[in-house]
Amino acid sequence: MITNLPTAKDFEEVTFQCLTQAFNLLFKVYQDYQDYDETVQEDVEMSKIWEHNDGTIRTSVILLHQAVETFMKSVICKTSPLLLIEKNRADWPTLPKKSDKDFDSLYTISGESLLATFCAVESSIEIKDELIIFIEKIRQNRNKAIHGASKISIKPNDLLEDILKTFTYFFGKDSWFLHLSNFNFKNPLFGYFDWDFEDAMSYEFLDFAEFMIGKKRLNKFHSVDLNGRRFFCKICKDTIDAEYGYLESKWAFLKPNKPTSENLYCVNCNAEFNIIREPCSNKGCKGNVLYRDNDNEENVCLTCYE
Repeated sequence: MITNLPTAKDFEEVTFQCLTQAFNLLFKVYQDYQDYDETVQEDVEMSKIWEHNDGTIRTSVILLHQAVETFMKSVICKTSPLLLIEKNRADWPTLPKKSDKDFDSLYTISGESLLATFCAVESSIEIKDELIIFIEKIRQNRNKAIHGASKISIKPNDLLEDILKTFTYFFGKDSWFLHLSNFNFKNPLFGYFDWDFEDAMSYEFLDFAEFMIGKKRLNKFHSVDLNGRRFFCKICKDTIDAEYGYLESKWAFLKPNKPTSENLYCVNCNAEFNIIREPCSNKGCKGNVLYRDNDNEENVCLTCYE
């Protein structure tokens, strides 16, 4: 018999691991660059940094392809993991006198056979030409990354967008950020420095994604309209500013995005809270979205934070 048959969850977990690492490889390059001051960044453009990290981009491309393939395998497994076996049925180790074989020791389908089987089984994923073209593009990029001898032609911003697209195609909007944040939360070392601060630092993923592909393209991967007016989140701002730094990023948006809305939602910390619609007392600010700080008995402008 065939032992140790995998489950859909097994392959899905590998999918998340590959997507996470594909993203983190690019993020780490950006993060290291941001650690240098403006003088250094003026001397060394980010484009030069990406050229230097050609190998990192290749690795990220390969991981993305692996994520797509393992996700297709997870979908097929929901019908039967036996559909993944490449070997001719007559050669399967299933007859009484044949030795048992571990599933991982058998060859599994890939490429066109994997895609065809993925499209054949029942799935919650809507199979459209757009998705098939995208999967084929990822496969071709992977071939270029492995077999190409010259500098890789895939741009890091396009690669990052493909990573976010993969998250969204397979797991829905917001999934990329929620999963990456949750991945850090599960780190055994999480919280040893400062629990709240480390949790709030996930805004750096959002800053990085916006830096790479822009707000308009990033908006396609979120259920909240990122094109709306942006505000400070009271929770994130106070947490970051308390002892360790100064938060400049604004990832809170009106919910719904209307002039009379009295609710604000933060993409970073997933908090939703009430606001007051009054003009800011700061003469240099035109904001009219305030938060009532009952502890200090004062209103805080979420535009300028005065």
